[in-house]
Amino acid sequence: MIRSIAAAATALLLAGCSLLDTPDPVALYRFGDRDPPATVPGSGRTVVVLNPISFPEGASGDRILTTSGGSVAYLAGARWIGPSERLFRTALEAEFLRSGRSVSVSDRRESPRDGLALDLDVSSFEARYSDGPDRAPVVVIAARARLMAPDRTVRAERTFITQREAGANRVSAVVEAFDTATGEFNREVVAWVESSAR
Repeated sequence: MIRSIAAAATALLLAGCSLLDTPDPVALYRFGDRDPPATVPGSGRTVVVLNPISFPEGASGDRILTTSGGSVAYLAGARWIGPSERLFRTALEAEFLRSGRSVSVSDRRESPRDGLALDLDVSSFEARYSDGPDRAPVVVIAARARLMAPDRTVRAERTFITQREAGANRVSAVVEAFDTATGEFNREVVAWVESSAR
């Protein structure tokens, strides 16, 4: 009797261990440039320091944020390949390399004393389900941008909002909408910085 109880307990213990050792699979996704452009020499260009980009608390990190009314959740079984704020910054830097004709960006360590600085405070980076959980969401990216002079006075300021509806209510379609919206958002920011820095 004792042997059979011990055997049953051991079997349950081993079954529990096997459950703990096999977590649900998670697919990794990215947005932004797969093949960023080569570095372009910055001679003759206005240098803009790209300060650290601030992200909302729920959208930072590697989880993919969704909202529906007043509730928030993360896409199950899916994560970004790295922190979303880092992927976002890399995509914006690549867009400056690709589209910037009179402006180049650098980080603080390369900051010229007479250069401008770009502050970007992202307030939304999420997929919104406004028509119910079975309908395709709309990816919303919103941020306030400020172009700062060397004395920290505001040279120009603007709020950017980009929205892109996913083609379907599938993870791959939602990720594609994030990618498209990020590209559109970054092109608008680069064009605005080019215009404001003149």
